[in-house]
Amino acid sequence: MARHLLSSFTDLWMQHERLYLEVFSAALLKLAEQVPSLANEDAISEELCVLLNQVCFEMGKYRNVEVRVPVWERPIQPVVWEELKGGKIRKRPDFCCSCLNRFALSAEEHEISLHIECKQLGEPTSSSWVLNENYVKNGIKRFDSATHEYGKRAPSGLIIGYLVNMTPETVLAEVSGHQKKHLPDNPDIEFEFRGGKLFTSRHSLTRKYVIPERFDLVHLWADLRIS
Repeated sequence: MARHLLSSFTDLWMQHERLYLEVFSAALLKLAEQVPSLANEDAISEELCVLLNQVCFEMGKYRNVEVRVPVWERPIQPVVWEELKGGKIRKRPDFCCSCLNRFALSAEEHEISLHIECKQLGEPTSSSWVLNENYVKNGIKRFDSATHEYGKRAPSGLIIGYLVNMTPETVLAEVSGHQKKHLPDNPDIEFEFRGGKLFTSRHSLTRKYVIPERFDLVHLWADLRIS
């Protein structure tokens, strides 16, 4: 019975992940077509909100299904007493897509969120703000951080890279170098850059500080460079 429930939730989560990977991919393609503001990653994400709303509306209308719009910067809510922080502001993934787990055996597992973190990729904006290092230190690392706990209770998460300049190959080489420095136990990130505006990679991690231990981080890079 337990094995059946596990398999059922796994299938449910895979459908949830596929749906929102499709939603974000469609919205990012729209964003790439309209020359987005590249001032900072928050400005890009704000523009993305409008397009995510459009995509969810269109998908819901033409497929006759309910597609909830991803929520921008929603704090991670406590679900058990031990997670209370005295009302202090909590960490906020850039986007959150909730999945109602109809196979849950406890209230703690009733709603599980797909967390999405978004980072700019490219040349440093200052000597102290190195985008490709930030993607690792303040992006990937947050999915195995006792303070952030992105992807808690979830089998997978999504990190979006807004590629604003440099070639994808150069960015990947720099990101890989920073990962070896800051997260040496992580496996390499592998992409196939074959043209187009979107690139994806699946990164299987073994986490130390966040449950579950086995976790897939999907990298979705969008080429937003102005040609």
